[in-house]
Amino acid sequence: MPFVNIHDVYDSFIDAEGIYSHIFLSYEKKKDHILYTRYDFDYENHRIHIRIEKQRHEDGEVLLDSTAYIPDKVLDSLSMLFFARAMVKNRANLDVSVFAYNSFEKTRINFTGEERWLKIRNTRAKSYYLDGRLKFIGIAGVKEDFKGWFSPDGQSVPLKAKMKAFVGSVTIELKKWSNWAGETIFFRKD
Repeated sequence: MPFVNIHDVYDSFIDAEGIYSHIFLSYEKKKDHILYTRYDFDYENHRIHIRIEKQRHEDGEVLLDSTAYIPDKVLDSLSMLFFARAMVKNRANLDVSVFAYNSFEKTRINFTGEERWLKIRNTRAKSYYLDGRLKFIGIAGVKEDFKGWFSPDGQSVPLKAKMKAFVGSVTIELKKWSNWAGETIFFRKD
């Protein structure tokens, strides 16, 4: 039974072709308030608008309302997952620019381009593997080294991830799946 209960919500609005961020929203539940963060990326003017609020039922308080210079297109903490899904079948070792917690950071992602068998929920699945290292603490306290396995179909569904977080080592597995293209091709019961 887990001893950590996270009630945070993150949204990322991305460009579907280039996989870069347009808007990032974060709602982090704190003891007596919600910490709301919004990033609006304006690439034409090389600016990012940052707004952070402490929201309570009865009122709110603006903690930060500012802009910063962005030299080029970047990812946010959540859009990195979509970028990984789009790139997982490639072979590349990349340092990816990420705007997280009001600053520019880097994430190293090693796209192996390797297809591997993965054991998940008493089933074996073909998958594409990647690994890497966050050079900052990301959403939900994710940090340092990570590994990921994605389905080999056109959707590149995240099947399993291993990473470090503020609570220690974390493993995340796809719990249930149904009716997606290629399912019978890459899953088999042991």
